[in-house]
Formats: sequence, C-alpha cells, structure tokens
Amino acid sequence: MAMKDRGTLLAPAGSVEAAKASLEAGADAIYVGLKGWSRGGARGELTPAELQEVLTLARQRGATVELALNTIPRGHEVDFLLERLAGLSAWGIAGVILNDPGILARVHRRYPDLSLTASIGCGALNVHDVALLGEIGASCVVLPGTLHPAEIAEIRPHVKARIEVMIHMVDEFHQLGKCWMPSYYRTNPALMPEMPADGERLTGSIKRGGAGVCFKVCQHPWGLYLDGEKRDERVLPARQVSRAPEVGAYLEAGVDVIKLQGRGLPVELLFALVRRFRTAIDQTRNGQQIADAEPVGLPTSWVVLGR
Repeated sequence: MAMKDRGTLLAPAGSVEAAKASLEAGADAIYVGLKGWSRGGARGELTPAELQEVLTLARQRGATVELALNTIPRGHEVDFLLERLAGLSAWGIAGVILNDPGILARVHRRYPDLSLTASIGCGALNVHDVALLGEIGASCVVLPGTLHPAEIAEIRPHVKARIEVMIHMVDEFHQLGKCWMPSYYRTNPALMPEMPADGERLTGSIKRGGAGVCFKVCQHPWGLYLDGEKRDERVLPARQVSRAPEVGAYLEAGVDVIKLQGRGLPVELLFALVRRFRTAIDQTRNGQQIADAEPVGLPTSWVVLGR
C-alpha cells in the first residue's frame, strides 16, 4: 500500500456531540463504547439509540464507526456477547475492538467476516505478537505510540494484519488497557442507575486481568506514610505521548491507522486534537513539513483527560 493510501485517522467519541466534533475535525473513522461493554463504566459510552444516531452521522460523512468492547466478559457472559454482536453488526458497525485474545478468537469463529481489532490491551509489542493475533482472527492490531517508527518498519513486512498505532496516548505505569491492580477493583459492583437489569452490562472478570467497571484508583492521590505519619501525597506516574510531528515517519514505516486516545475529552478539546492530526496527515501526503506548533485551542501542556 502506498503511503498516500495509508493513515486512516481513527478518533474517539464518548458522546453524540463528541462524534460530531471528531467527524467535523476530519476523522475518517471514530470508535465508541456501548453502555455496559467498556472498562470505563458509564463514562464515555453510548446508549443503543445514541450508537444508531452516530452510525447515521458517520454514513452521511462517508466515515465509519468501530465499537470498543474492551471489558473482559465472565464465562457465563460470553454467549450473550456473541448473540448481541449479531444485531450490532447488522446496524452497520465497521468492526469491533476487543481486549482479550481468547474472546477475539471465539468472535472470529462465529463471525468470520466481521473486522476485529486486537486492542492495545492485548499487549502486542513485536512481530511475533502481531502475527499471533492475526492468526487467531485479528484484522488489525493496535500498537502503542511508545514504539518508534523504526520498530514498526521491522514488523510491517512480516504480518498480514493492518497496523494501528495509538499515536496520542497516556503511557502509564501499567500496561495500557489491562490494569495490574486487581485488589483495588470491586468484584461485585452495584448496577448503575442508567443501566438495564437484563444482562446488558458485562461485569468483567477479575482473574483474567480486567473488569467491567474501572474505579480509576491510579488517578487519585496516594498518601506516603512513615511510621504512621503522612509525609507526602502523589499521583502515580504517567506521561503524555503525542507524536504528531512524526506522523510522516509512521506512515512511511507502514502504519495503516493513526489512533487517538481520549473518549472522555470535552468536545472543544477533542475537535482541536483531531484537527491537529488531520492536518499532520494531510501535510505528509502533500509532501509538506509537519508544523510542530500546537493548534489554536489545544493546551501546550496537553494531557488525555479522563483516561
């Protein structure tokens, strides 16, 4: 594939208004969550009616919509998930983003024509990871923006799956998409008021590395004590990765999809973020040098809010 044909811009949308902002800013595709199916609980998720509205908006603009299913279902929930996917596929979603290789393989066996993306939570970092995920049914594999374009170039010739890089993301102390702090999850969370009680909410499985509801303890201050006396209070470390100036290098290396994190972003910041990367991709395709300056409206000290 020539570089001019690469660089699909995949943007987040945590609401109908966010979907409109991403599309107006130039996204080729957007990814959304469905209430009860994402790690973030009700934050940044759509109701079925809202999902259908977003699908209509995307079709009007010639864009596509992917469904992020990044909770890890318990065993008794998998059959329900598989049945539900049949209806969602009929609505016109372009594909599903999955966080668990075992579930991905089973969905592929049930729906071989459905495009499946192995989420960043699957932990792929090298050619062997990407190849294995492709063998079990992934059409596309997400890699973190912490990988250098040269590392992507080493992977690209040896795999069939499309390569997607989350080029704007938070690099946290744990593996993105799979928290290593299970003792701080609630194993039996109460149903949220807005959630139906008919099985639509997947609660997730603690022992398999994920949960249906994340309480984001990593974002709250932790007290440091010595001999019972509080000495300091800190938030666990995280750093922003946002590599717009390197878009050209990533496309040259063989990246098919440029992905942005941020389903919890306010609409105005989301628009500025998507526009920034839309401009970078277009400049690359036109042979222009990518401007390193932040666009109007995007803070210099940029962070992914509500990660």
